[in-house]
Amino acid sequence: MEVAKRIEELFKKRCAEFKEQYSLNFGVYYTPAENLCYTALKKFREKYGIIKNVSDKEFFTNSIHVPVWYSISPFDKIDIESQLTPYSSAGCITYVELDASAVHNTKALEQIVNYAMDKDIPYFAINVPSDKCLDCDWEGEINDTCPRCGGTHIEQLRRVTG
Repeated sequence: MEVAKRIEELFKKRCAEFKEQYSLNFGVYYTPAENLCYTALKKFREKYGIIKNVSDKEFFTNSIHVPVWYSISPFDKIDIESQLTPYSSAGCITYVELDASAVHNTKALEQIVNYAMDKDIPYFAINVPSDKCLDCDWEGEINDTCPRCGGTHIEQLRRVTG
């Protein structure tokens, strides 16, 4: 974390210098720019090759996010990422992904949102499963077959940000 903070401080400082020097609005923006991360990965591999735990996946972890393959609680993820959000001068997002729908547990959602607010997260999202059966229009969490009609034409959505 200390190395990450030094890197982010450098980004913030250099953007402030460029802003002053060029009279343009440079800033540190932590974004989930998936396309940029893929392009950066390709260029990184061309220059450095495949490095274990750095470029050995088909994507880079973007922004200041805890890598998606880490098994971590929403609260621990917020604790980690909230340490880096103050270095952003142009915006950032922190999100957590829940394995199951929380439609019947709104108190848990409220607890997570309040925790993020207490940690001064400026832009926060919770991703939950949101599926639809294309045979009967039933909506909810669906794995392989619709619980209402048994249909298998399922539209699955696992990421809702904003």
